[in-house]
Amino acid sequence: MTTDDYRRKFADFLAKQPMTADLTYEQVAGATTRADLGISSLNMVLILVNYIEEHTGNSVTMRPEWVSRLGDVEGILSVLREIDASAVVSPRT
Repeated sequence: MTTDDYRRKFADFLAKQPMTADLTYEQVAGATTRADLGISSLNMVLILVNYIEEHTGNSVTMRPEWVSRLGDVEGILSVLREIDASAVVSPRT
């Protein structure tokens, strides 16, 4: 996935979250920081927890080294990439 694909994925996911449901793709695309989107640090952590649950079935855990990357949109997108890459894929039966 490209950075733009992840930006779209992030915007689509934010639209499903109660605290960010009003955010549009255009706002996410135009933002450089989490603050530009009006997302508090606590809400960002909750968003990540929800993302992990939905996209990995909780096969990935939060990592302290991600915290410093959650202040800007590019950092958030890099964390999402890392989460997706680390997800354990369950075998199909």
